[in-house]
Amino acid sequence: MSKKIRKVPIQNVLYMFSYIWEKVEYLDTKFLDNNDDFDSIDILSKLYLENVKYIMKKGIYKEYKEIKEEIKGIRGKIDFKDSLNNLSFDNAKAVCVYDELLENNLINQIIKTTAYKLYKAENINSNHKKELNNVLLYFNQVETINVTKKSFENLKFNKNNYYIYYMILICELINDSLMLSENKGSFKFFDILDDDKKMQQIFELFVFKYYEKKLKGYTVSYQKKLNWNMFNGNQNIVPEMRLDIYLENEEESIIIDTKYYPNFLKNSYYSEDKKTLISGNLYQMYTYLNHLNSSKKTKGILLYPYNGEEISEKYDINIMNQNNINDSILQIQTIDLSKNWREIEEELNNIIK
Repeated sequence: MSKKIRKVPIQNVLYMFSYIWEKVEYLDTKFLDNNDDFDSIDILSKLYLENVKYIMKKGIYKEYKEIKEEIKGIRGKIDFKDSLNNLSFDNAKAVCVYDELLENNLINQIIKTTAYKLYKAENINSNHKKELNNVLLYFNQVETINVTKKSFENLKFNKNNYYIYYMILICELINDSLMLSENKGSFKFFDILDDDKKMQQIFELFVFKYYEKKLKGYTVSYQKKLNWNMFNGNQNIVPEMRLDIYLENEEESIIIDTKYYPNFLKNSYYSEDKKTLISGNLYQMYTYLNHLNSSKKTKGILLYPYNGEEISEKYDINIMNQNNINDSILQIQTIDLSKNWREIEEELNNIIK
């Protein structure tokens, strides 16, 4: 199977997800470093299989479900109203309500359905397919379901089942990446890396989670709200102004605005021979800096993923801050998400330094 050419290797996407999920310590670094020759579907399959084995070793998860049925004898509580309406007592029966510990629950249904989709996926590795068949046999008492976004929203976790949480996050990622194929009964892998909108969300959350976990001496905030310098009028129709990532310590305030574009340099409107940054990105950062109202040194960083064109520029700018004109820095930076994950961390650290 030939390796796909991508802007970002799939193992680096998993690395970014490990920060987003706050499970970076569970991600095997050897797994990240040694999978360059695998296709995306195989890496996701391996990620699924490695984690489902842990679930299976602990024993199949069961949870109590309330069951209401007409039975001979008594179990749990008697529903007298339904028993009388159904004439159950005349037949030496009763409608009873009781709790039963079952393995056919939503968590296991999602895990099994994900295994089934991977098993039916096009171009799945044959060895992985054999292992997935064993998973399906293990969950033979569990039904497959139509997994939707709402399925994941309906899950509830507690101290008894939290060990499955990471597995469910992996299932959600896989279900987002698989869609019905034109071939009946099979699934086709939709490469998450081709979806710039989704990659923007991943990139933004990864940078925030990385700095939140690793950056010492700073308070790290996500989606910090700024107030517009606009007074009177109908404030309800004014859109909210929120920063992607905001870093602050005793000396400086830093705004990081992440942008995920195939091309962040565009042909100039006024000159075909000239390429410029997307003007809206600069306008947005200028607006943020002018509304920050910080008494500290301020810096705005526009952060783009490297796409063949590298840029690292710093500009001194003047901004209106608390009724004064203050010096500030505007930094334009690219980061190469195709590099080894250790080099990615080094680049992120250097951006702040």
